[in-house]
Amino acid sequence: MLSKKSLLIFPTQRAIREYLNKQKDLNTLLPSCLSIDDFLKKSIYFENKVYCDEEQRTLILNESVKNVDIKKLGISSNFTKFLSQSEYIYRFFLEISSEDIEIKDIKTKDTYEFYIEHLSILEQILLNYKLLLEKNNFVDRVNLKDNYRINIEFLDLFEDIIIYFEGYFTKIEFEIIEKISEKIPLKIEFFSNIYNQKSLQVFKSIGYDIKLNNKYILNLSKKNIIEENSLEISSNNIDIKAFSSRLNQISYIKSSIVSCVNKGIKAENIAVILPDESFAKSLELFDRENYFNFAMGKSILNKNLYQKANAIYGFLVDNEIKNIENLNFFDIDKVFIEKNIGLFWNKQCNEDKFLEITNYIKVDEKCNELIEKYDELVFRLKIVLFSQNFELKLKDAFKIFLQKLAKITLDDIHSGKVTVMGVLETRLISFDAVIICDFNDEFVPKISTKDKFLSTKIKSLANLPTKFDRENLQKYYYRRLIDNSKNVFISFVNKENSQISRFASELFDRKIDFLSNDEAYKDILYKNIFLNYSDENIEQNIDLTKISWSASSLKKFLDCRRKYYLENILRLKNHSISLLPENFELGSIVHKILEELIKSEGRRKKDLDELFLKYKNANPFLVLDLEVYRQKLYDFLEFENSRINIKTIDLEKNFTTYFNGISINGVIDRVDLNGDIYELIDYKTSRNLTIDTEKTYEKSHDFQLEFYYIAAKELYKSDKIKAYYFSLYDTLLKEEIVLDEKLELLNSIFSELKELSKEKIQFLKTENRAICEFCNFKIICNR
Repeated sequence: MLSKKSLLIFPTQRAIREYLNKQKDLNTLLPSCLSIDDFLKKSIYFENKVYCDEEQRTLILNESVKNVDIKKLGISSNFTKFLSQSEYIYRFFLEISSEDIEIKDIKTKDTYEFYIEHLSILEQILLNYKLLLEKNNFVDRVNLKDNYRINIEFLDLFEDIIIYFEGYFTKIEFEIIEKISEKIPLKIEFFSNIYNQKSLQVFKSIGYDIKLNNKYILNLSKKNIIEENSLEISSNNIDIKAFSSRLNQISYIKSSIVSCVNKGIKAENIAVILPDESFAKSLELFDRENYFNFAMGKSILNKNLYQKANAIYGFLVDNEIKNIENLNFFDIDKVFIEKNIGLFWNKQCNEDKFLEITNYIKVDEKCNELIEKYDELVFRLKIVLFSQNFELKLKDAFKIFLQKLAKITLDDIHSGKVTVMGVLETRLISFDAVIICDFNDEFVPKISTKDKFLSTKIKSLANLPTKFDRENLQKYYYRRLIDNSKNVFISFVNKENSQISRFASELFDRKIDFLSNDEAYKDILYKNIFLNYSDENIEQNIDLTKISWSASSLKKFLDCRRKYYLENILRLKNHSISLLPENFELGSIVHKILEELIKSEGRRKKDLDELFLKYKNANPFLVLDLEVYRQKLYDFLEFENSRINIKTIDLEKNFTTYFNGISINGVIDRVDLNGDIYELIDYKTSRNLTIDTEKTYEKSHDFQLEFYYIAAKELYKSDKIKAYYFSLYDTLLKEEIVLDEKLELLNSIFSELKELSKEKIQFLKTENRAICEFCNFKIICNR
């Protein structure tokens, strides 16, 4: 029979690998090693029950909130939203259960009525959750205390146990460890500094006298201190640099690595620490030298499989040109997507349809590791989404799938020697050099989701870990990391909405320079590349006679063919990100007001004021302009009341007709009947309205009134027609005095469109650069 070995317990798997790597040259029998999480799981068992996995937990928790008003907690009852928000509820339950605290006990503390209502709701959900766990013979960390037994058979495999403690024991965890120490000799090794005193309270509570800045080895079985030594803190070099953006820190990271290697430090003894692990994606994109290996794994967001799924989702949400082109880029069959997914997008999703879609997305994937993790994800989601009768639309199921897919990472085992990791991965590991980036308040300290329902004061009274306690524990991790490294490099972003972490003043005993270092390191990340504009000659076979023209689209074509091509053929849209109003917004509101005013036959200031109040715009930049036009329309009312025996017969009259064999369309703002003469009116809000004359009409591209005239002749079967612009700014009717001449010009233009359509049409940029001044495509055209 083999002799028993010692069992060593480490905070992480990486700490185990680090320990074994240091022992590989020793000619000795290695002890058994486990992480603390694995040790706690193996050291207990459950009678006639099984551990509840994450997907089953989500379903049970969702069942627990039925018939409970969770909206008062700020949690949505919608299943898709609840999937992401349920973590708040579960983490609250986990925290109080782990500390062996009942919600009813929290209620007795100094709480407001606001908390009492929330706690009562949470108490009901927790009761429902535990009952459902019991009903399904599940054990979860929430009901662990009432169900676990110590696994004596497992513990009998070892001679003794040593725990290298770096972190925090919950009350239930320490209760398990104390029970284990009664069965087998158990020692705990840890460090004490000012930041981890809350974590060490468990030892003080059973009689240990723990002093600051010492290293301890306790014998928990015999309740005595085996070793107590003062901490030796080696002097280290600390360099702190500020940058204006997150990406610019990458230059500093690379420079620091080269500096360390030049000093003789081995690359494998250098670590890059990411307080925000999502920054790894950026670091990976700029890793041209293959410096890094990523402890958190590599994101799949740039992989074809994810991009394919994301492209499908983007197209189904909004089938604009960029999303259509995205499908083409990834060789995705648009017809298949529309027929097999689009038609079912707003219908209830079933398992077969879900599997059909997920199989289609992975069909071309070649990476075995990604396929394996993808299949595992699909299997888990199949359980979550379809094991109960959720009325889930396909679009919601796809959104959940896409969110989960984005979290898949691939193991990074064949990359560079410099390790990139999060702060928790650094526990019990020492490096010759560490580079910590993003040392900003938004990332250090990391915000916990456990503080949603209770204030720090209530948590303190209830003896729950507070925000202050968690921040101190994070300081402890950074303090240990920095003290164990001879060379420390810190970078942070310094700009208006980002500043260095408040931890800095405590952890770094030195003056910090806040001036940006972008210029000093810019050549590492960016090369000076000058972009030269290349003017593309765009030509296509398009039959312009098959297009139904509006006056505005025709004007656009005549003003600048390139703009027409970009806006009407490619359908490129302007980004609406500014609070400033678009050019059309004021005119659109005024048109609506005038339409309702004339329809209601209102001719009083009161009627006008009521309409302006109705159409009051939320955009603050339009308030003044609308008020100006309200005053202007008072003059309009007087003008209208002076027009006796004139009857309005149509407002916002839609038309589609033909002229010279080409379709035209539009909307006539207003048609009045003055005796037997039809008066066509187009409202204009422009302050500088001019009309064409015999000297200027030949260069005109505006045929709005001509389109009205052609339509009116057909609509009203009359030649007695006059066309006017109504200048609302000046309160004047301005007649189109060269109507016949412009109709002839329009006829020749349409004839020219027919000739152009016989060959490829060149979509040239306008020669009149004044047109480009306020054009959305000014940059694209290099104007």
